[in-house]
Amino acid sequence: MTMPQMSKIGLSFACAAMLAAPTVAQTDQWCFPASSITDNGSITRTVIVPPTADVRTIVGVRVRVAATHPWVGDLSFTLRHPSGVEVVLVDRPGIPSVGFPGPWGCGGDNIDCWFADAATGVAETTCSVTAVPVLAGSLRPTGALASLKGRAPQGTWTLIAADAVAGDVGQLTAACVEITTAPDCNLNGVDDAVDIAAGTSADVDLDGVPDECGCVADLDGDGAVTSSDLGVLLSAWGTCGGCAADLTGDGQVLSDDLGILLSAWGGCGNS
Repeated sequence: MTMPQMSKIGLSFACAAMLAAPTVAQTDQWCFPASSITDNGSITRTVIVPPTADVRTIVGVRVRVAATHPWVGDLSFTLRHPSGVEVVLVDRPGIPSVGFPGPWGCGGDNIDCWFADAATGVAETTCSVTAVPVLAGSLRPTGALASLKGRAPQGTWTLIAADAVAGDVGQLTAACVEITTAPDCNLNGVDDAVDIAAGTSADVDLDGVPDECGCVADLDGDGAVTSSDLGVLLSAWGTCGGCAADLTGDGQVLSDDLGILLSAWGGCGNS
Protein backbone atom coordinates (compact mmCIF):
# COMPACT_ATOMS: atom_id res chain seq x y z
CA MET A 1 0.00 0.00 0.00
CA THR A 2 1.41 3.37 -1.00
CA MET A 3 1.41 6.34 1.34
CA PRO A 4 -1.22 8.24 -0.70
CA GLN A 5 -3.50 5.19 -0.46
CA MET A 6 -2.81 4.96 3.27
CA SER A 7 -3.63 8.65 3.66
CA LYS A 8 -6.97 8.27 1.85
CA ILE A 9 -7.91 5.34 4.05
CA GLY A 10 -6.75 7.16 7.16
CA LEU A 11 -8.64 10.33 6.27
CA SER A 12 -11.82 8.38 5.54
CA PHE A 13 -11.51 6.65 8.89
CA ALA A 14 -10.81 9.99 10.56
CA CYS A 15 -14.02 11.53 9.20
CA ALA A 16 -16.09 8.56 10.36
CA ALA A 17 -14.46 8.49 13.77
CA MET A 18 -15.01 12.22 14.36
CA LEU A 19 -18.71 11.73 13.68
CA ALA A 20 -19.06 8.71 15.96
CA ALA A 21 -16.08 8.66 18.33
CA PRO A 22 -17.00 6.76 21.53
CA THR A 23 -17.04 9.16 24.49
CA VAL A 24 -18.96 7.18 27.11
CA ALA A 25 -18.72 3.82 28.81
CA GLN A 26 -19.61 0.85 26.63
CA THR A 27 -20.13 -2.83 27.35
CA ASP A 28 -19.05 -5.67 25.08
CA GLN A 29 -19.34 -9.42 25.52
CA TRP A 30 -16.75 -11.93 24.31
CA CYS A 31 -17.38 -15.67 24.48
CA PHE A 32 -15.03 -18.62 24.87
CA PRO A 33 -15.52 -21.83 22.85
CA ALA A 34 -17.41 -24.67 24.52
CA SER A 35 -15.47 -27.80 25.43
CA SER A 36 -15.46 -30.95 27.50
CA ILE A 37 -13.69 -30.55 30.86
CA THR A 38 -10.86 -33.03 31.30
CA ASP A 39 -11.71 -35.46 34.11
CA ASN A 40 -9.19 -34.97 36.94
CA GLY A 41 -7.40 -32.33 34.82
CA SER A 42 -7.85 -28.86 33.37
CA ILE A 43 -8.54 -27.05 30.11
CA THR A 44 -7.90 -23.51 28.91
CA ARG A 45 -10.08 -21.63 26.45
CA THR A 46 -9.18 -18.25 25.00
CA VAL A 47 -10.81 -15.30 23.24
CA ILE A 48 -9.05 -12.32 21.66
CA VAL A 49 -10.42 -8.85 22.40
CA PRO A 50 -9.27 -6.53 19.57
CA PRO A 51 -7.98 -2.97 20.10
CA THR A 52 -10.41 -0.09 19.72
CA ALA A 53 -9.99 3.15 17.77
CA ASP A 54 -9.68 5.13 21.01
CA VAL A 55 -7.74 4.18 24.14
CA ARG A 56 -10.09 2.68 26.72
CA THR A 57 -9.72 1.31 30.23
CA ILE A 58 -11.71 -1.40 32.03
CA VAL A 59 -14.27 -0.09 34.52
CA GLY A 60 -16.19 -3.32 35.11
CA VAL A 61 -16.14 -7.07 34.40
CA ARG A 62 -18.69 -9.88 34.74
CA VAL A 63 -18.21 -13.52 33.71
CA ARG A 64 -20.80 -16.12 32.73
CA VAL A 65 -20.03 -19.80 33.17
CA ALA A 66 -22.41 -22.61 32.21
CA ALA A 67 -21.26 -26.20 32.72
CA THR A 68 -22.81 -29.61 33.17
CA HIS A 69 -21.25 -31.78 35.88
CA PRO A 70 -22.78 -34.22 38.41
CA TRP A 71 -20.63 -32.92 41.30
CA VAL A 72 -19.76 -29.22 41.08
CA GLY A 73 -17.56 -29.52 44.17
CA ASP A 74 -14.93 -30.99 41.83
CA LEU A 75 -14.73 -27.84 39.71
CA SER A 76 -12.72 -24.63 39.70
CA PHE A 77 -12.83 -21.73 37.22
CA THR A 78 -10.26 -18.95 36.82
CA LEU A 79 -10.24 -15.91 34.51
CA ARG A 80 -6.87 -14.62 33.25
CA HIS A 81 -6.47 -11.07 31.91
CA PRO A 82 -4.07 -10.54 28.95
CA SER A 83 -1.55 -9.03 31.42
CA GLY A 84 -1.40 -12.35 33.29
CA VAL A 85 -3.46 -11.19 36.28
CA GLU A 86 -5.80 -13.99 37.38
CA VAL A 87 -9.13 -13.90 39.22
CA VAL A 88 -10.46 -17.12 40.77
CA LEU A 89 -14.19 -17.29 40.02
CA VAL A 90 -14.91 -20.35 42.14
CA ASP A 91 -12.63 -22.97 43.71
CA ARG A 92 -14.41 -26.25 44.45
CA PRO A 93 -17.62 -24.88 46.01
CA GLY A 94 -18.55 -26.46 49.33
CA ILE A 95 -14.94 -27.00 50.42
CA PRO A 96 -14.57 -26.58 53.34
CA SER A 97 -17.95 -28.16 53.99
CA VAL A 98 -21.05 -25.95 53.99
CA GLY A 99 -23.33 -28.74 55.14
CA PHE A 100 -23.32 -31.28 52.32
CA PRO A 101 -22.32 -34.73 53.69
CA GLY A 102 -18.68 -35.65 53.28
CA PRO A 103 -15.44 -33.73 52.61
CA TRP A 104 -15.78 -33.64 48.81
CA GLY A 105 -17.53 -30.33 48.31
CA CYS A 106 -20.95 -29.50 46.95
CA GLY A 107 -22.60 -32.54 45.37
CA GLY A 108 -25.15 -30.66 43.31
CA ASP A 109 -25.47 -30.76 39.52
CA ASN A 110 -24.42 -28.13 36.99
CA ILE A 111 -23.53 -24.43 36.90
CA ASP A 112 -25.18 -21.58 34.98
CA CYS A 113 -24.40 -18.26 36.62
CA TRP A 114 -22.88 -14.81 36.25
CA PHE A 115 -19.91 -14.06 38.49
CA ALA A 116 -20.13 -10.41 39.58
CA ASP A 117 -18.54 -8.50 42.46
CA ALA A 118 -21.87 -6.79 43.23
CA ALA A 119 -23.75 -10.08 43.77
CA THR A 120 -25.04 -10.83 47.28
CA GLY A 121 -24.71 -14.61 47.13
CA VAL A 122 -21.22 -16.12 47.31
CA ALA A 123 -20.38 -18.84 44.77
CA GLU A 124 -17.91 -20.60 47.06
CA THR A 125 -20.49 -21.29 49.79
CA THR A 126 -23.60 -21.79 47.64
CA CYS A 127 -24.78 -25.39 47.68
CA SER A 128 -28.17 -27.05 47.37
CA VAL A 129 -29.19 -30.71 47.35
CA THR A 130 -32.28 -29.96 45.26
CA ALA A 131 -31.65 -27.00 42.90
CA VAL A 132 -30.43 -27.67 39.36
CA PRO A 133 -28.24 -25.97 38.35
CA VAL A 134 -26.83 -25.74 41.85
CA LEU A 135 -24.97 -22.51 41.05
CA ALA A 136 -27.32 -20.13 39.24
CA GLY A 137 -28.21 -16.46 38.91
CA SER A 138 -25.67 -13.85 39.98
CA LEU A 139 -22.96 -14.92 42.43
CA ARG A 140 -19.91 -13.23 43.93
CA PRO A 141 -16.61 -14.78 42.79
CA THR A 142 -13.87 -16.01 45.12
CA GLY A 143 -11.45 -13.36 43.82
CA ALA A 144 -12.28 -9.74 43.03
CA LEU A 145 -12.99 -8.89 39.40
CA ALA A 146 -12.40 -5.28 40.46
CA SER A 147 -8.67 -6.08 40.33
CA LEU A 148 -8.99 -5.79 36.53
CA LYS A 149 -10.24 -2.19 36.64
CA GLY A 150 -7.92 0.36 35.06
CA ARG A 151 -6.33 -2.23 32.77
CA ALA A 152 -6.49 -2.30 28.97
CA PRO A 153 -9.19 -4.61 27.58
CA GLN A 154 -7.43 -5.75 24.40
CA GLY A 155 -5.47 -8.98 24.11
CA THR A 156 -5.96 -12.67 24.81
CA TRP A 157 -8.30 -13.49 27.70
CA THR A 158 -8.17 -17.03 29.12
CA LEU A 159 -10.66 -19.14 31.05
CA ILE A 160 -9.20 -22.07 32.98
CA ALA A 161 -11.58 -24.87 33.98
CA ALA A 162 -10.26 -27.57 36.31
CA ASP A 163 -11.73 -30.84 37.59
CA ALA A 164 -9.88 -31.98 40.73
CA VAL A 165 -11.34 -35.48 41.19
CA ALA A 166 -11.59 -38.44 38.82
CA GLY A 167 -14.84 -40.25 38.16
CA ASP A 168 -17.30 -37.54 37.06
CA VAL A 169 -17.18 -35.97 33.59
CA GLY A 170 -18.25 -32.41 32.83
CA GLN A 171 -18.82 -30.13 29.86
CA LEU A 172 -18.25 -26.38 29.54
CA THR A 173 -21.34 -25.44 27.55
CA ALA A 174 -21.03 -21.63 27.56
CA ALA A 175 -18.66 -19.02 28.95
CA CYS A 176 -18.39 -15.29 28.26
CA VAL A 177 -16.56 -12.30 29.70
CA GLU A 178 -18.53 -9.05 29.71
CA ILE A 179 -16.22 -6.02 29.74
CA THR A 180 -17.31 -2.44 30.39
CA THR A 181 -14.78 0.16 29.27
CA ALA A 182 -14.50 3.94 29.29
CA PRO A 183 -12.23 6.37 27.41
CA ASP A 184 -8.72 6.84 28.85
CA CYS A 185 -6.83 9.11 26.45
CA ASN A 186 -4.25 10.18 29.06
CA LEU A 187 -3.38 6.53 29.82
CA ASN A 188 -3.62 6.83 33.62
CA GLY A 189 -6.01 3.91 34.06
CA VAL A 190 -8.95 6.14 35.03
CA ASP A 191 -12.09 7.02 33.07
CA ASP A 192 -11.48 10.45 31.49
CA ALA A 193 -14.85 11.69 32.82
CA VAL A 194 -13.76 10.75 36.36
CA ASP A 195 -10.45 12.61 35.89
CA ILE A 196 -12.33 15.76 34.85
CA ALA A 197 -14.96 15.48 37.61
CA ALA A 198 -12.26 14.99 40.27
CA GLY A 199 -10.17 17.89 39.00
CA THR A 200 -7.25 15.59 38.17
CA SER A 201 -7.50 16.76 34.56
CA ALA A 202 -8.54 20.18 33.26
CA ASP A 203 -11.17 20.53 30.53
CA VAL A 204 -11.04 24.23 29.65
CA ASP A 205 -12.80 23.79 26.30
CA LEU A 206 -15.54 21.61 27.92
CA ASP A 207 -15.33 18.95 25.22
CA GLY A 208 -15.27 16.05 27.69
CA VAL A 209 -11.62 15.25 26.86
CA PRO A 210 -8.79 16.04 29.31
CA ASP A 211 -6.81 19.00 27.98
CA GLU A 212 -3.48 17.17 28.32
CA CYS A 213 -4.65 14.73 25.65
CA GLY A 214 -4.94 17.59 23.18
CA CYS A 215 -1.41 18.66 23.92
CA VAL A 216 -0.02 15.16 23.52
CA ALA A 217 -1.66 14.90 20.11
CA ASP A 218 -0.36 18.32 18.99
CA LEU A 219 2.39 16.74 16.92
CA ASP A 220 3.44 19.88 15.05
CA GLY A 221 3.48 22.10 18.17
CA ASP A 222 1.14 24.80 16.88
CA GLY A 223 -1.23 24.66 19.87
CA ALA A 224 -4.02 22.81 18.07
CA VAL A 225 -4.79 19.31 16.83
CA THR A 226 -5.67 19.59 13.15
CA SER A 227 -5.15 17.96 9.77
CA SER A 228 -1.47 18.90 9.98
CA ASP A 229 -1.05 16.62 13.02
CA LEU A 230 -3.09 13.92 11.28
CA GLY A 231 -0.64 14.08 8.37
CA VAL A 232 2.32 13.65 10.74
CA LEU A 233 0.68 10.60 12.29
CA LEU A 234 -0.22 8.97 8.97
CA SER A 235 3.30 9.51 7.63
CA ALA A 236 4.65 7.53 10.60
CA TRP A 237 2.10 4.70 10.27
CA GLY A 238 3.43 1.29 11.29
CA THR A 239 6.43 0.42 13.44
CA CYS A 240 7.84 3.57 15.00
CA GLY A 241 10.58 3.44 17.62
CA GLY A 242 10.10 6.38 19.97
CA CYS A 243 8.54 8.81 17.45
CA ALA A 244 6.13 11.51 18.60
CA ALA A 245 3.21 9.98 16.69
CA ASP A 246 3.36 6.86 18.90
CA LEU A 247 0.85 8.30 21.38
CA THR A 248 0.32 5.01 23.24
CA GLY A 249 4.04 4.32 23.60
CA ASP A 250 3.78 0.77 22.29
CA GLY A 251 6.36 1.16 19.50
CA GLN A 252 3.76 1.33 16.73
CA VAL A 253 1.55 3.96 15.14
CA LEU A 254 -1.82 2.32 14.56
CA SER A 255 -5.56 2.90 15.00
CA ASP A 256 -5.29 3.36 18.79
CA ASP A 257 -2.94 6.32 18.26
CA LEU A 258 -5.29 7.69 15.62
CA GLY A 259 -8.16 7.42 18.11
CA ILE A 260 -6.27 9.53 20.67
CA LEU A 261 -5.57 12.20 18.06
CA LEU A 262 -9.19 12.32 16.93
CA SER A 263 -10.54 12.50 20.49
CA ALA A 264 -8.31 15.56 21.05
CA TRP A 265 -9.27 17.32 17.78
CA GLY A 266 -9.30 21.12 18.01
CA GLY A 267 -7.48 23.48 20.39
CA CYS A 268 -4.97 22.42 23.03
CA GLY A 269 -6.66 23.73 26.16
CA ASN A 270 -3.65 24.28 28.42
CA SER A 271 -1.12 25.45 25.83
